[in-house]
Amino acid sequence: MHLSLCVFVLCVCSGYTLHLIPKPSNNIRLSERIGNFSVELIDRTLTQTPTSNVVISPITIWTVLAVIAEGSANNTLKEVCNTLRIVPENLRNVRESFKSIEKYLIVKTTTVDLNKFNILFVDKCVSPTRKFELVARDYNVSFASLNFSEPYKTANYVNSKVYNFTQGKISDLISGDDLINSHMILTSALHFKGQWTFKFNKSATTKAPFFDNQGNVIGQVNMMYNRQILPFANFKDLKARIIELPYGKENRLSMLVMLPYQNVTVNEMFLNLNRMSLDHILASLAKSLNEFPEDEIDIYLPRFKVETSLDLTDTLKSMGIKDLFDSSLSNLKNMVKIPSFVSKVAHKAVIEVTEEGTSAAAAAAAAFSYRIGVTKFETNRPFGYMIVEKTTNTIPFAGSYNMPELYES
Repeated sequence: MHLSLCVFVLCVCSGYTLHLIPKPSNNIRLSERIGNFSVELIDRTLTQTPTSNVVISPITIWTVLAVIAEGSANNTLKEVCNTLRIVPENLRNVRESFKSIEKYLIVKTTTVDLNKFNILFVDKCVSPTRKFELVARDYNVSFASLNFSEPYKTANYVNSKVYNFTQGKISDLISGDDLINSHMILTSALHFKGQWTFKFNKSATTKAPFFDNQGNVIGQVNMMYNRQILPFANFKDLKARIIELPYGKENRLSMLVMLPYQNVTVNEMFLNLNRMSLDHILASLAKSLNEFPEDEIDIYLPRFKVETSLDLTDTLKSMGIKDLFDSSLSNLKNMVKIPSFVSKVAHKAVIEVTEEGTSAAAAAAAAFSYRIGVTKFETNRPFGYMIVEKTTNTIPFAGSYNMPELYES
């Protein structure tokens, strides 16, 4: 079973006190902008954790920042919008387009379950502006009033909501210390559980060596095996080979497993991805299957589980969002009437990949070549991955696997 879970939290503080802590045609352009943001976020996050196993949820983070943009003004608004690749004057159209996109991000079938929630927890002494409440609801944000004068009790309540939604996979997201001097918490959680369309044979899973980029053995993994006819292509500009592993029966969600060339790091590969479009990659993979409909691939993929807890404040600053985190510069007057800033961006995600499937909580045309006959795709060294919703080309989850472990599901 493939399970993915993610939670993203923004703690908003009073500025009076310093705190240290079929694709809808009208949505194509917004999908591309979300995709560009997602790839840059992945690249910058992995750059800060180059040798770790990492999982993040780009679409969740984009959504929360879009909600923040609706409550921002002046330079704070400009910085957030620039990072999201949207125009401040066009926020209304962005909202309408995103409502259509989000319809495709909620999936519930017998083999695939993708669901999310967005909750703004607000101090009972603070009232969001009426306009902000209305536009936030366009992003499916619900509101809950809490007593922030009891930060530890409030943290326990928020953590219990997240724990229940993620079916116990994510706990202790925030602490009471995070909420001292805070008056709002914007929480977004994403839950994904999907069965492979073509399951791996559990009896074929064996212990196998895992290598670094220099060819040195750095550990062992439980290596899963399957032989199937699947979309696969060699992207020279990306310096990587990609295989698409579909979920369920609807052909809407897939995992793209991305194996860099020998001596190319996962970080370098994602940096190259900044110069390509997800549309092009998916189109190329589909074309490969159409042109080679009978070619089988021997697939070797580690069984793994990755849990990541990150404070994304510095990452978002490096992407251009600075005023939002500065108590003297932040302008959130369209959200609340008291001076406010964001003190902490907490992101927690979990992904589990097994023989059954996945479980998770959270430009220029490239040259590529195709396979001939039976091809071996063996991820026995560092690789990247993205879970993609193909109707909208959005990325619910993405990450890297660099350090091996013998994971027993």
